[in-house]
Amino acid sequence: MPWAIANASYKKQERNEHAVTEIHEMPGRGHALTIDNGRREVAGTALAFVARFTR
Repeated sequence: MPWAIANASYKKQERNEHAVTEIHEMPGRGHALTIDNGRREVAGTALAFVARFTR
């Protein structure tokens, strides 16, 4: 997703007092997580985020 769109969504969600919001820029990544190059890095970043809040 283009950074401008992702960042705009992040800024809107960031105002939600009841949720944790983070954004990570991962250049060269596409939408097809299961077949794109770097999918393990993307998945690892997402899983690390979830793990921090589910322990």
